[in-house]
Amino acid sequence: MDALEIMFGKRSIADKIAESKEGYKEEITEGAREKHVADSLVKRSDKKAIVPDKTGIEKATIKKTTTNKTDREKAIVKKTTVNRTDRDNDKADKGKDLVMASGVSTMQIKSVEKIKDKLSKRYIAFDTETTGFSAYNDRIIELGAVIFEDGKAVKSFGSLVNAGKRVPASATRVNNITNDMLADSPKEDVVYPEFVEFLGDAITGDTIICAHNASFDMRFLSATFERLGIDANIKFVDTLALCKKYVTGTCDHKQPTMAQYFNISQQDAHRAQSDALVCGGIMAELLKLM
Repeated sequence: MDALEIMFGKRSIADKIAESKEGYKEEITEGAREKHVADSLVKRSDKKAIVPDKTGIEKATIKKTTTNKTDREKAIVKKTTVNRTDRDNDKADKGKDLVMASGVSTMQIKSVEKIKDKLSKRYIAFDTETTGFSAYNDRIIELGAVIFEDGKAVKSFGSLVNAGKRVPASATRVNNITNDMLADSPKEDVVYPEFVEFLGDAITGDTIICAHNASFDMRFLSATFERLGIDANIKFVDTLALCKKYVTGTCDHKQPTMAQYFNISQQDAHRAQSDALVCGGIMAELLKLM
């Protein structure tokens, strides 16, 4: 029994020593773990402490960049606005000078029925031949006009015009006017004073002018008057618009078609004086339909 107790006691002591060692190891391990956790917390705490400085730097950088960018944008916008305004003012001034220098105005009369009696007494039919379609880049190379009184042609005007611009082949194919034909023709400063004299009170809007697709001819006439410094206040009617209103059952309302519809003969199509004569005849027939 004593031996067993001694053995038991020894085992108990050994077990206790082992338990003590294990406990010590656990304490050491636990202590190390706690120290590691503590160190980690300190490091995290240190990192958090660094963040405000970094954020402050970032904020300062962002603020500086934004400020510089905003200043640049404001400067660009301001400069662009000033330049654009200057350009617009220049254009406006040039436009004012152009209008003031020439004093040209044209007005289309659309309520033709209201002036039927006036037109029945007198009007001037008008036509042009040109080098192209741009009123400012191209030129009139032939003018034609015919005065109608009581529905009949009483006086006419026609002239080729040497406007100092070559006639392209595309224009010659339409109107048969060549550069050789214009070489010896009178220049603008000779033709237009005579033409203005022929127009008489039509230049001030008293006598009405008519043309087929009139806006085309009026754009060219206005541009020419402006360029030459001729004052004018012209009122006109468009026989093309009137044909569309009063004539039905035709394939189109071009002048040759309308001439055929009204049984009006034409000798030289696409020559100014001949076209003006036909236009005047169409106007006379349209007045009968109103």
